[in-house]
Amino acid sequence: MDNFEILKHYTIPSDVLMDMLSTYRLLGMNLEYEEKIKDQAKYLRNEVIEKDTFFLANLIGVDITDNRLRLLITKNSLPKNKEEQMVVGIKKVVNMIYDKATNHLFFNGSDILDCLNLIYGKTTIKFSNAILENKVSLRLTYERILEKYQDWFKNDKFEHIFLSVIVFMEMVNLKPYSNHNELAAILSLYYMILLSDVISIHYVSFFETYTTFKNKIDTAVAKGSINYQDNYLKTTDTVRLVFELIAQTYSTLQEMIKKLTQQERAFKSDVIEVTILQKMPVYFTKDDIRRIHPNASDSTINRILFKLRDEQIIMPLGKGRSARWMKIISENDPRLIFGLNYENKD
Repeated sequence: MDNFEILKHYTIPSDVLMDMLSTYRLLGMNLEYEEKIKDQAKYLRNEVIEKDTFFLANLIGVDITDNRLRLLITKNSLPKNKEEQMVVGIKKVVNMIYDKATNHLFFNGSDILDCLNLIYGKTTIKFSNAILENKVSLRLTYERILEKYQDWFKNDKFEHIFLSVIVFMEMVNLKPYSNHNELAAILSLYYMILLSDVISIHYVSFFETYTTFKNKIDTAVAKGSINYQDNYLKTTDTVRLVFELIAQTYSTLQEMIKKLTQQERAFKSDVIEVTILQKMPVYFTKDDIRRIHPNASDSTINRILFKLRDEQIIMPLGKGRSARWMKIISENDPRLIFGLNYENKD
């Protein structure tokens, strides 16, 4: 059954349509999100690679203690056995898929096979040699599905997440490899969501989030695959869950950005406070502060001045933008040397 062609006659349920529109509103903010985290992007990306490796290793049941697993992932410890070599392979696969997908390079069956063998060992897994009822090899059927996905994606014949779910469910049912087909399908789903420009999973672990959805997705796929050989796939429930998964990763990203913004503001405030304490003369103006911190906003400078005023460290001399300020803190006050966070201790 051609599960792509049926999309020409498919009506998207209203609730799924709303989920889709919500997702595209988030995708429309991709550039804004990336601008807000650009200074931390490299650090966050390294962190998410480590998390993806950790959760994917747990997902496929790698039998290693969490402590040893973290050493292999974060410290690049040398693997001592086959299980540990699998972890090294998983990290390489996560990096490889990310690099290819973010460069909009599509994949074929051999690419996913290479990923599986990188994890489980060279030539451990092969293509299935099964022949389907229509006398066509399973491998050829699988490759045609991937080719059709690529064609429909590039030509925008249907929404990309729907197309991703069709390929994912086809792989679960076809079992195109000699083993580990579930992992192959999950890796492909990760690849396709990256291709769909879901930038949240650049900075939020896809496999950690997928783990929380796995049981629901497994149930939805099984339900939608009843009589797979004779009927079209029922993709709606799985699509709904994948949109929900994507929304959760964006929600996590938004919280992350909020915390980073708060930390940045706190850091800027601390730096400006130190400037006032240690670099400003007894009498100074806001312009004196701005010469040292040209990127600080008026609201930030005002907030710090009023805070130090309330703490009786400085006092205003006059009003308005040109008002001067005077330091009234004692020269012997340890806060001048050690900073405002200094606490006197007995």
